[in-house]
Amino acid sequence: MTMNGVHADDRKHPLERFALLRGLAPPLLEFVAANSVECRFGEGETLFFKNDPGDFLALVADGWIYEILYGPDGQELIVGAIAPGEAVDEAVLLDRHRRSFTAIAYADTVVLKLARRHFPALLSDPAVLERAYAALCGNLRQAIDNLENMCLHRLEARLARYLLTQLQVRGTPRGNSAEIALPPTQSILAAMVNVSRSKLNEQLQRWHRSGLVSRHRNVLCINDLDTFRDRARLQPGDTVRQTAGGAGAQWRPAA
Repeated sequence: MTMNGVHADDRKHPLERFALLRGLAPPLLEFVAANSVECRFGEGETLFFKNDPGDFLALVADGWIYEILYGPDGQELIVGAIAPGEAVDEAVLLDRHRRSFTAIAYADTVVLKLARRHFPALLSDPAVLERAYAALCGNLRQAIDNLENMCLHRLEARLARYLLTQLQVRGTPRGNSAEIALPPTQSILAAMVNVSRSKLNEQLQRWHRSGLVSRHRNVLCINDLDTFRDRARLQPGDTVRQTAGGAGAQWRPAA
């Protein structure tokens, strides 16, 4: 079996690493291997645009894919970041909707694409269908959380909530302090919390002057987690969910 001239058994991206495919029967994995196409994208290249037909499933083998919405004046809102081992827009497995966001590569990215005509075979395993529905439900919960954050909270609370979500997946807690690897640029972070870069920088500087945080390159140290949670305006029993990437995802350092 080959894929773009590469024998399926020799590929560098074993299918078992993808959460959607993990644990599936070998014949089904072989089917996906035989019918998927490996595509390479450079930084800033587009996987698909908003309103494009959902005619393929994309699996990120290497690099990152950002889910982006654009405003009427060209402003960007990053609503998700898909890490290696994750699928882009699993909802295409469940219906024929058009894409609801634009998907763009950050840095060099490798994606495996499986065309819609192969979906019935993939969905023959109930585990795939269950995982697709779980992803859809997770995206809905996250959309509600994002709506709350964007509409009901000021910048300081919104930014603090975002950083606390990232602490779950790419942070290093140390008692009442923690270190978090920030996105590679402030522009990306600003687009993730829907604020201008200048206002984002002002807020980070206020925290820095108060001693609440310190920073070394793209690593942010929260020096007092209890106070930081207060700045996030979290009520007793509140939880913060991931806003980008999946469990275990890590940001790559800036090049």
